[in-house]
Amino acid sequence: MNRAEDTAERGSRSRRGRGTRRRFLRGLLVLGGLGALAGAGGVGHYLATLFRPRAEPHRGHLALSGATVLTGEGLEPRARTTVLISDGVITRVADDGDADLPEGTETVHLSGHTLLPGLIDLHVHLGFPQQEPGDELGPTDLPGVVYEMMRYAPSARRALLEHGVTTVRGLGDDHAWITEMRRMLREGELEGPRLFTSGPLFTTPGGHPIATFGVETESDTVRLPATTEEARETVRELAAGGDPVDLIKVVQERGDPEQLELAPLPRDVLEAIVAEAHEHGLFVTAHWGSEADLADALAAEVDGLEHLEVRGVAEGWPEDLLTELVRRDIAVTPTLAVTEVGTDQDQHRRLGERLDELRVAGGRILAGSDAAVPGVPFGAGLHRELELLAESGMGPHAALRAATAEAARVLGTDRIGTIAEGRAADLLAVAGDPLSDITAIREVAAVYRDGRPVVQR
Repeated sequence: MNRAEDTAERGSRSRRGRGTRRRFLRGLLVLGGLGALAGAGGVGHYLATLFRPRAEPHRGHLALSGATVLTGEGLEPRARTTVLISDGVITRVADDGDADLPEGTETVHLSGHTLLPGLIDLHVHLGFPQQEPGDELGPTDLPGVVYEMMRYAPSARRALLEHGVTTVRGLGDDHAWITEMRRMLREGELEGPRLFTSGPLFTTPGGHPIATFGVETESDTVRLPATTEEARETVRELAAGGDPVDLIKVVQERGDPEQLELAPLPRDVLEAIVAEAHEHGLFVTAHWGSEADLADALAAEVDGLEHLEVRGVAEGWPEDLLTELVRRDIAVTPTLAVTEVGTDQDQHRRLGERLDELRVAGGRILAGSDAAVPGVPFGAGLHRELELLAESGMGPHAALRAATAEAARVLGTDRIGTIAEGRAADLLAVAGDPLSDITAIREVAAVYRDGRPVVQR
């Protein structure tokens, strides 16, 4: 995480303990002395169960016709095309008039629109409240935080869908809280995007986010293995049971020697985490900041990297590390929308240049917003990330693939990210052509989640 994220974390301590209601309320008491909330927790949870919107499954046949459809993993544009959805699944992609629609099919005409796969945001924190840079949470804000936590982030879920984001990857939340939300989304108890999660972060007592933001060491948001044996056992616990994680996230972060030095994971512990995760078939992504952190992460054989920061490679990629990134096809999620907020214009420009160097070398670049860091809202933050990726040299086509087909590949799923027969009908219709003008991605006209119309304008 970077300096912009620091501000977000300071304002988010009241959201870190949802593993049990008791731990969550204790965190609020520590932060704001809100003793009255303790008695209201059970009431809030009860009301939440009464008023949560359910996600009723799509039934029957729905035809989306007349659009230019971005088909296949290459997002190849196909004009005047009909996509037939049956019980939430894409069953036919054909020229308008040639689709042979079943009797009783409902038809939605999308002439003048582009239909593409629902967007995938590979880096979010659903426990963060949406704030502007410099905002701090005060006592009057905490009832709203409680409401959002008890209702499993309804504002975030709605904002994501309204911007066409139908899948997210949560990278650092209270384990019990986020896996319960994932279960309810899967079972239709909640409406919202698909959720993949790493659960807690692997870090050290002197590392981020404990030393930076005061996260309690016993928080369900972090894991602190001190030995290789503890590291392997902790990964096994997260990989098994009724609520296994979808991936593992490690924090390998030395901080800034001129401001705050941090304690990274010992090299042998880091390697044990990654090795055990790989034995369970889990993808491992690493938060990093400096060149030394990057070298550690690559030596431990992580699969992905989060962020691209000024103190890392702003002055240029070390040739050996860049070669290794490309050779191993490491998935890099640069989160440029965050650095745009947290750095000056010249620094941000240089990061864009480094990203373009990675692209030219053949590196694998993906889309993640790091919402809800202040200034990076849910949904709209990913739109801005796509614009920045396109501007960095990727262009609109590759940027869109980074948030659809390529993102789905990183998640290890063939159900989403592509418009093709047999895929889930997670779809986004926008006015205009985002392949020629990436800002058209903001002109959301309709969003479908498993065939359900969740946004219609």
